[in-house]
Amino acid sequence: MSADKKSCKLVVISGPSGSGKTSICKELTKCPKVKQSISYTTRKPRDGEKEGVDYCFVERSEFEKLVKEDKFIEYAEYCGHLYGTPIGPVREVVDDNKIFLLAIDVKGAMQVMKKMPDAVYIFIKAPDDETLKQRLKNRLTEDDEIINKRFMVAREEMEASKHYDYCVINDRLDDAVKEIEGILQI
Repeated sequence: MSADKKSCKLVVISGPSGSGKTSICKELTKCPKVKQSISYTTRKPRDGEKEGVDYCFVERSEFEKLVKEDKFIEYAEYCGHLYGTPIGPVREVVDDNKIFLLAIDVKGAMQVMKKMPDAVYIFIKAPDDETLKQRLKNRLTEDDEIINKRFMVAREEMEASKHYDYCVINDRLDDAVKEIEGILQI
């Protein structure tokens, strides 16, 4: 299915941890037509991450309050932390004729697919398991136990790629970005 037959205003980019979805979205948002959602999370910031830029970092109790108030288009627990996409900015940007990126995990994407089937869904894959594992290790933000846990979750998430409109292999960042720009015609 081509992107022009679907609503290109909302674009969901997901893939396993280490696939490069954050780096891809950072490049795509250099285009003034493209905005990205800022997710909420209960995990602590990694080195270099900024509040309100990379994530909105909140306590679990605050996150759970937002869930009860129906403030998220999707949310999921991943490796012991909660992540969610606020619904307000999605409505604003889609009404503003911009392309709005959601960089979310597979569980979240499945929730959004049920609510917004006309969005464009792009799954990001690393070229192979070794590359994926190396990317997780190169972050130097987690210990081996967490890296292995993320890798096992990633292997399960790869099965979901069949539900997406597009699958992009992120072997080289600039090639993956160009492929997605072509899909979105930006």
